[in-house]
Amino acid sequence: MHKRLRQQRGFTLIEILVVITIAAILVGAVVLNLDFRNPGKTVLEQARRTSLLMQLASDQAVYSRQQFGIRFHPESYTFFTLASSDEGEGAWEVFTDERLKFQQPDLKVEFEVELSGIPIVLDELQAELDAATDEEPIKPHVMFLSNGEMVPDFRVILMDGRGENRQSVFAGEVLPIELEALD
Repeated sequence: MHKRLRQQRGFTLIEILVVITIAAILVGAVVLNLDFRNPGKTVLEQARRTSLLMQLASDQAVYSRQQFGIRFHPESYTFFTLASSDEGEGAWEVFTDERLKFQQPDLKVEFEVELSGIPIVLDELQAELDAATDEEPIKPHVMFLSNGEMVPDFRVILMDGRGENRQSVFAGEVLPIELEALD
């Protein structure tokens, strides 16, 4: 009797597991290299945070009977407080409270500022501090006064690095600080 050799058809379980493992490793490598950050959402969240912190600084000025301010830089901002002096005139100092602190988002967000409709040139904080003198001290762009006023009228435009996603934070007529998307 002649034994017939069985011919193998299909794949073994081990071969299938090896292929699945290699495919999973390749998919994992591709997923790790994808950028899931959403620039539009990041800019919107940063604009909301900026407007809320400005409102908080305004409220803090009223409740503590102290003057606060904010100074913008190309990619950040700094809050200031007016420190009183013996001579009656105060000097603006960087306010170091964790609640009123710029938090760097995942993506780079850039700022543009208009005060009373006039665009201003923004510089880095350290460069401004280095250039400040007794005759020309550093001052905030927007001040939050203890009587509840915000001066001057302002518009802060936040955008991603390519300028495609833009949000505006501005002095409003209905609400003290308003937010709007720009096309």
